[in-house]
Amino acid sequence: MPADLILKNGKIATVDPQDRIVDAVAIKGDRFVAAGTEAEVMSHADRSTSVVDLGGRTAIPGIVDSHIHLTSTGLLLEGVMLFDARNMDDVRERVAARVSQLKPGQWVEGGGWIDSQFAEYRPPTRWDLDSASPNNPVILGRLFGGVVVNSKALELAGIDRSTPDPERGTIERDPKTGEPTGYLRNGAQVLVSRLMSDRPAEQPVRRARRLTGLAMNELIRWGITSVVDPGVPAVLMQAYQQSRDEGRLPLRVNMMPTWHGLSAVRGEAGEQDYKPAALGARTGLGDEWLRIGALKMAIDGGLGSKTAWCSEPWIDGTRSEIPLRLDTDKLGHYFDIADRHDWSVGIHCCGDVAQDVACREFKQVLDAQGGSRPHRHNIIHGYLPSPEALDIMAEYGIGTSVQPGFIWVEGDIYFDVVEQERLEYFKPLRTYIKHGIKVAANSDMASAHYNPFLGMFSAVARRTSQGRSMGDAERVNRIEMLRLFTHNGTWLTGEEDLKGSIEPGKLADLAVLSGDILTIPDDAIRDLTVEMTLIGGKVVHRA
Repeated sequence: MPADLILKNGKIATVDPQDRIVDAVAIKGDRFVAAGTEAEVMSHADRSTSVVDLGGRTAIPGIVDSHIHLTSTGLLLEGVMLFDARNMDDVRERVAARVSQLKPGQWVEGGGWIDSQFAEYRPPTRWDLDSASPNNPVILGRLFGGVVVNSKALELAGIDRSTPDPERGTIERDPKTGEPTGYLRNGAQVLVSRLMSDRPAEQPVRRARRLTGLAMNELIRWGITSVVDPGVPAVLMQAYQQSRDEGRLPLRVNMMPTWHGLSAVRGEAGEQDYKPAALGARTGLGDEWLRIGALKMAIDGGLGSKTAWCSEPWIDGTRSEIPLRLDTDKLGHYFDIADRHDWSVGIHCCGDVAQDVACREFKQVLDAQGGSRPHRHNIIHGYLPSPEALDIMAEYGIGTSVQPGFIWVEGDIYFDVVEQERLEYFKPLRTYIKHGIKVAANSDMASAHYNPFLGMFSAVARRTSQGRSMGDAERVNRIEMLRLFTHNGTWLTGEEDLKGSIEPGKLADLAVLSGDILTIPDDAIRDLTVEMTLIGGKVVHRA
C-alpha cells in the first residue's frame, strides 16, 4: 500500500536503537512505514501520496513532556505568566493587564517566578502588586514553596500583623514594622488558597477541560505530542475521559493518579484523593490517546526553598525544617499495596535522604515479590543521588524523571543554598546514564517553563539564566539529550514500543525544527521553534 505522506530532503534524527540520521520518512495512516534514504522512502509513493520537501530542515520524534501539570499550565496561560519577567515593573504590568480583563473582586491568578530572576533579587511584595490591582485579590505562585498575594487577598484571608504563623508555614513580615509582606511560605499558602474554593466557579470538570485544552493546544506549537500529567485527581481524570470520548484530546495524555504526599504539607486535605488500589484498574490501562500511568507520591520539598530532605546542611549552616509530606514509616506499606495491585509508582524525592529512603523501600518490596511483576517505578527529580541510591536503581530497574530546565529557570538561587561542588552534581544526567538508569527529561511546568528547548539547552550546557555554570561533568551530548526528551519518556509509561522514535510501525508523531539542534551552538538551542508538528501522521501545527 502506498504511503499517505512522505517527508523528504530532511535531516531526521530517528532516536532509534542505532541513532540513525535519515533523509526521509513515510507515513501510512497514523504510523511510520519507512525511514531511510530518500530513494528508499520514495519507493513507498504513488500519485496519491503527499510529499513534503523539508528543505534540509531537522526533524525529531514528537517531544514527550513526561512530567507537566496541565491544569497549572492552563492557569498561567490564562492568567499571569511571570517566567521571563525581569523586574517588579514587569510584574506590575502583567498583573494590570490581567486586571483589565476582569471585574472588580475577581481573583487574579498566576505564577512562574523565583527571587533570582528579578533585577531586585527578591520576592514581589503586596505593595508591588497593590498599585496594579487595588480591588482584585491577587495570588502568584512561586516556582516552589510559596505564593505572593496583594493587600486585598490578605484582607479577605484575615491576615494582619497579629496573625500567628501556621504550624507548617511562614507569613513573611517586614522586619521593621512586622506587617505581612504578602509572601506566604509553605503551609501559610493555605490561608489564602482555601478562599479559592469558596468563590463562585464554573463546574469543576468543565473548568478542567477548558484549562487543559488551553495548555495542550499551546504545547503542540512546541512540538510536544505526548504528556504525562502527575497527580491527577478524580475530577481531572473525568475531564480527560470526556475529552477522549469526544475526540477532543489534541495530544496524547498519560495520567498519574494522585496518591500519598501530594499536599504541600502532610495531613492537609487532598493528600489522598482516592484509593487507586481499590479501583480494579492498574498502570497501563487505556489506549494511545489516554492511558493511566504510575501513582504519584511525594516525600519532601525543593532545593531553592530549602525544603529538600538532604544529609548535608545548607550553605548557611541551617537544615530543612519542613515536615515531610508523608509518613515515611508507612512508605514500604504504600509501595507494597501499589505493587500487589500492579501499579507503578513515581515519587517526588529532591534531597538525597528522601531518595535513599524511597530506594530502600522499593528494594525491600521488589525483593519480597521476587521480580515476578514488571514495573516502571521511578524517582521524580532525583537531585543528588547517593552511591547507594544509584546502585539500587541500576539493579532493580528504577528510573528517574528529571527536569534539566530547573538549571536555567531557577538555578541562580541554588548558589545561595548549596556549595558549588554539590551543584556540579545537581541532576547528574551523565552519572545516571553511566549507571544504566533510564532517564526521562521533562519540564515540570509550572515549576519551570514548558518550552522544551530551555530544558534541552540546560541538559547540554548546564548554565543558568544569569550565565553561571554548574560544571561540565554531568553534561550530555545532543543525541543523548534528544533521547531523554523523546523515547525515554515513553519508558516511564510502558509505551516505548508504541512511540518516542521514528521507526516503522510506531505512531507517526514528529516535530520539524527551525534549526539544526544537532549542530547549532548551545545558546541557540534556547531560541529554536517548531515549524511543523505531526501527531498520528496529521499536521496539527504549522508555523
